[in-house]
Amino acid sequence: MAGAIAALGQSATASENRRDGAYWDWQLTNPYDLSVRVEMLVIEPTGVTAADVAALKARGVQPFCYVSIGTWEPWRDDAESFPASVIGATVGDWPDEKYVDMADRAHVWPLMKARIDVCAAMGFVGVEPDNMGAHDNDTGFPFTSADAVVYFREIAAHTHGLGLKILQKNADELVPQLVDTFDGMLVEECFHYDFCEEVLPYVRAGKPVLAVEFTENGGDWDAYCAQAKAYGFHLLLKSYEVTAGGRACQ
Repeated sequence: MAGAIAALGQSATASENRRDGAYWDWQLTNPYDLSVRVEMLVIEPTGVTAADVAALKARGVQPFCYVSIGTWEPWRDDAESFPASVIGATVGDWPDEKYVDMADRAHVWPLMKARIDVCAAMGFVGVEPDNMGAHDNDTGFPFTSADAVVYFREIAAHTHGLGLKILQKNADELVPQLVDTFDGMLVEECFHYDFCEEVLPYVRAGKPVLAVEFTENGGDWDAYCAQAKAYGFHLLLKSYEVTAGGRACQ
């Protein structure tokens, strides 16, 4: 079945599906495709200009801005602003990306809020905050789930204060504490790892759940899609590169 799913992940198929009216798309790596006909487009902000964002909104697309709120990335404009004391362990398979001390209110909090300020200035309507599950990893800092909730609520308050929406990204164990604060959820691989029911409070609250499975994992796409429809999730099939392309469950 894995080979069949990979074949369905080709960009031509994805474009055809999204032109048929998929709810959303997610693009974090070149090449980008801003012509997709969706209600929401979550995208890496360095891949678009403010004019692109305005054009998306003019077409009725809600553009959401990808922001890592848990890591230091050497290619970002703000990389030199992080003191060495708040930069911790390497992030998994991304050797150039490091966790930051998300409990550091003096440096990390203002820098992450500034990232969201950039999204607002570009005209985005919402934010996808990545690395919200950092507290479950070896970050190099004694950062707990309780610390995470405090930090995430602060980030959400700042985002809402700018007039933007914000999604919870993964960290499913924190859903009960965050569902009333965040405006929806983006969850990766919940079917593959069998934890989708943990996300249902967002559906019950009338907030969108954007779900993603990956071609590299294989799996029964038809079964995933059927269950996503039953749950009320908006499901995509993507490659790990998260480029334009993939498949939408409709």
